[in-house]
Formats: sequence, structure tokens, C-alpha cells
Amino acid sequence: MSSGTDSTDTINDTAIRSTTETVATLDDLNVGEMKMVKVGDTAVALIRSESGVHAIDNACPHQGYGLVTGALADGVVTCQWHNWKFDAATGRCLIGEEDVPCHRVDITDGEVAVTVEKPSAEQQRERLWPSLRRGLENDYVGQMARDAARLLGAGATPVQIMAEALKVAAPKADEGVGHEMALAADALAIAEVRRGDDPASQDAALLALVQGLSGLSETTRGYPVNPVPAADPSIDVVAAVEAEDLDAARAGILGRIDRGDDPTAIRSTVIDAVSPHHLGYGHGIIYTQKSFELLDRAGWELAPDLLPHLITRIVYSTREDTLPYMRKAMRELTAVDLGPLAETVADGTAVDDTWDPSAFADALLQAADATIAAAAEAVRSGAGVDGLLDAVVMAVSERLLRHDLDVEFDNAEPFGWLDITHGLTTARAARWAWHHHPGPSALRLALYAVWLAFDTGRSERRHGRAGARRPLDDRVGDSPAVDSIGDAVLWRRPDDAVTLALSGDAGVVADQLLDASLADRAGSFIVVAHLVKTAQAAAEESARSGSPLPMAAAARFLAAPRLERFVARSVAESADFVRTGRPPKR
Repeated sequence: MSSGTDSTDTINDTAIRSTTETVATLDDLNVGEMKMVKVGDTAVALIRSESGVHAIDNACPHQGYGLVTGALADGVVTCQWHNWKFDAATGRCLIGEEDVPCHRVDITDGEVAVTVEKPSAEQQRERLWPSLRRGLENDYVGQMARDAARLLGAGATPVQIMAEALKVAAPKADEGVGHEMALAADALAIAEVRRGDDPASQDAALLALVQGLSGLSETTRGYPVNPVPAADPSIDVVAAVEAEDLDAARAGILGRIDRGDDPTAIRSTVIDAVSPHHLGYGHGIIYTQKSFELLDRAGWELAPDLLPHLITRIVYSTREDTLPYMRKAMRELTAVDLGPLAETVADGTAVDDTWDPSAFADALLQAADATIAAAAEAVRSGAGVDGLLDAVVMAVSERLLRHDLDVEFDNAEPFGWLDITHGLTTARAARWAWHHHPGPSALRLALYAVWLAFDTGRSERRHGRAGARRPLDDRVGDSPAVDSIGDAVLWRRPDDAVTLALSGDAGVVADQLLDASLADRAGSFIVVAHLVKTAQAAAEESARSGSPLPMAAAARFLAAPRLERFVARSVAESADFVRTGRPPKR
């Protein structure tokens, strides 16, 4: 039985397409029975329970299986495929993740009519935002993926989706925003670049977006929202951070936002607050870079939700420059008069376009001690900050290209891939700081990047493997057995990955590298975050220099065997400490 009408109503200036069909009589449907009917092009589960006749979408919102093939008991519909349960009268999800759309039922003279309303794109978005937030709060990856796909189809942008996720997650970051926020920044950048009109590029953009959402959700699920103090623009943010006065520092940054200070001035303030110390193996400036890149894309209105929690991370980070292993480097850095040197370089008068970073990179790779004084002299003598960082990127890329893979499988070795990747991402962040706030603060960060590039060689020095660079031509092997970097990563063929990165078109290599970093080829969130941020930094550095070296280094990192030994290494270190009382070796 079917007869129906279509109509279009306007509610709040929004068009709604409404379809009504007479689909059954009461005699057709016994209490406790369900059947599938069509209303327009929508498959509907028509349900008669003890409470009346109801209509919900027949497609389970989880994966689309038909609900009428499931079970009905006590007014609850169960999808037999994965045991999701729905209230037949409202569509509310009782066990599972998402509600199922519910439709109006009218009964006249025993005839049952169902009205299905197709919401406008605007109404779909308004319905989906709360669902996305629920998915984020509960770390329901499937729900986040489906809602993100539906939101994109309803006209939402990747920026809007990621901004909504950050509003949910950033205030819950227990020690301030960290790897999850950095991953979100890179994932959003990739999603915006990769999104196109064809299904393949749309899926690539969705994968990038949902990797970012998943990281935000996984690291904050179940955490309460961290309260922030009242805004106070009179507070000196840099001094408060230095004093580790968290509430004052957050109040000061919120005060500047509320007062309407220029975002570039606030960015400079945060760079100044980060630079006095080498924070968290470079993460202080990395997280600062990624936070402001997110604000550049998502809009400054997100700043109150993000920047106070960046400040939390900065205040809580380890000040490595105060530790014994940095003392000699810090004596050299303290002897550098950063102000006049930064002023000279910022003016461009000391920059020599013919400066070749290769010699300094080789010296850095073979140095027995951090070369801070030599780095400052290189800046003064023609390298400039960018030239110095070119050498750092070259040296760290070499370390990635020759990293001993056996180290990854030795739980007693306190070093691994991720340690080296920080040398690349920190250099990238220091370059960002110099370009946005050239001066002594950014110059100090560049010199910290030199120290970190030196420190990424501690395993090489421990095992007597330090040496100069190899020519790129020596790294191009035989014809690869696979056609793309993604396949080389999948099949763990690091030599093929390097050859493809060195010999391929730069744009194609960058796309393949970024796609491979997102493709779930790591077992833990923290490794995914490092894969993505290293690939992104490598692609940016290769584009800047025109050299494929950073992308080849990142390709080897992605493709090489890894043992994600976080638990095993922690157990080994803990057992040794309990037995001996000694801290782990560095």
C-alpha cells in the first residue's frame, strides 16, 4: 500500500523537503512486529510495539545493516550485527554510538502514514555537531569518521570540523596541549591540500581529518575540563612563564586575547616565553608553531580555547638547558651576544647567498661536542639563521638515513627513531619562529636546534658510528620492487622508499609521503603523530631547499622496521632502577 505527497516547507528560512506515504494498515502489522517500507527514497523500519506504531530509518547508523532483520523487544530495536540498541519510539541509541533518525507516524481510519523530512544542509550540520562532540568525548572513531563524512557532504569545511574538535579536546588536555594538537594541525593542513572533487582525494582528506580527530579524542577521553583563571592583561606573560606561575601566565595570555591585541604580537609574546629554555626535547617550540598554524587556518576566535592550554604545556615542560648534558653547550650559548647578532642577520647584511651548508653539516655529524660557538660564528659569517638551519636539516636527515635499524630492537638502548625525528621538526619550528619573530628569541631557538641535531647522534657516538654524509647518488639503489612510497612503507622496504623519494617528482613524493604517514601503519597514537609531523616537516623543508634529502630521510623512517617498545623499555628501565637505584642511561 503506498500513496503519498511531497512538499517543501520553510522553517527559519531553511527549505525542508517532506515526503508522506501511506505505507500500511494497522491490520498489516501485529504488536511486536517490524517491516521495511519505502517513503520516497528512504527505507523505513515500521514498528508496532506495546506503545504504538513508530518509524525509524531502517539502516543502522553504524554500518547500514537493516534494522528490521534484527529483534524487537519491550520497545527496543536491536541490530543483530553488532548489538546496537535503539528506542523504537524516539530513535535514541541505548547501546552503541549514534541515534537513528525517527519519523512522524499518523494513523487515520486504520491507515498508517509516515512522513520523512529531508533536512537542508544547514539543518544536517546543526544535527551532526552534537553527534560529533559525543564521538569525540567517548573516542568513538567510527562515529567521528561517519559524522565527519556527513558534515563534509553537508557543506562543512575541514577547518570547521577540526576547530569543533579542538574546542572539545584542548581544554581537557591534562598537562596542556601536546602531540595530539600537533597532529591535528598537520592533519588539517594535509586535509585541506588533499581534498578534491574525486572520491579518492575526498577519502584521503577524510582520513587525514579523522586521524587528527582520533588523536584529540584518544588523549583526552574521560578527562575533565581544566578551569582557567580570569583574564588579566596587566600580567607579564614571559615573566610568569619563567616563574612557572601557571595561573598568572594563562591569565595574562587570556587578557591579551580579550583586550583584542594583534595576534602577531601575541604570537611574538609566546615565542619569547618559549625561548629562554630548551623545552621538552624541542617540543616547546614545536607545539607553539603548530598552535599558531592552527589559529592561522581555523581563525583567531579559537585562541581562547587553545592558547591557555599551550601555556600550560610550556610551563610544565622539562627545561633541558638546566640539565648536566647541556651545560657545556649552554656555556657557549651564554657567551653569544644574541641581540646584536640577531639584529645584524635580521637586516640581511650578514647573509651570504653563496654559503654552502654542507661543510657545517659534516662538522656537526662528526663533532664530539655541540658546536654552539661555531654555529653562532656561521650565522655571523654569512650563513644567517636560515642557512644554519639548512645545515641542521641536512645533518639530521643524514642521521635518519643511516640510523642503525638494530637499535630499534634493543630494549636496553635508550634511543630510537623518534629521538632523531625531533631534530628535524625542531629545526622546522625554529625556522618558523625566525620568519615570524626575527630577533634574539628565535636565534636562541635556532641554536637549541643545533644542539639537538648534535644530540641526535648520541647513539652513533656511543657505538662508534659517527661519520660524514654520503652522496645522494650513492643512496639510489636498483629499480625498486614497488611503485610508490606507500607500498614501500607497507611492505617495509626502506631502501626502495629512499630510492623512490630521491628519484621521483617532488610533488608526487610529498603526496605519497604524507598519505603513507596517515595510513595506520603504526600501532600507537604517539608513533602516528611522529610519522605525520616528520613527513610534514620533511615535505616543507624539501620544498624550501629544492633537495629531496629530507623527504628521503622521512621515507626511510616510515618504511623501516620499528619495534614500538614503550612498555618493554619502560619495564627494563624500571626493573633496573628498582634493583640498582640508578637512573636510566641517556
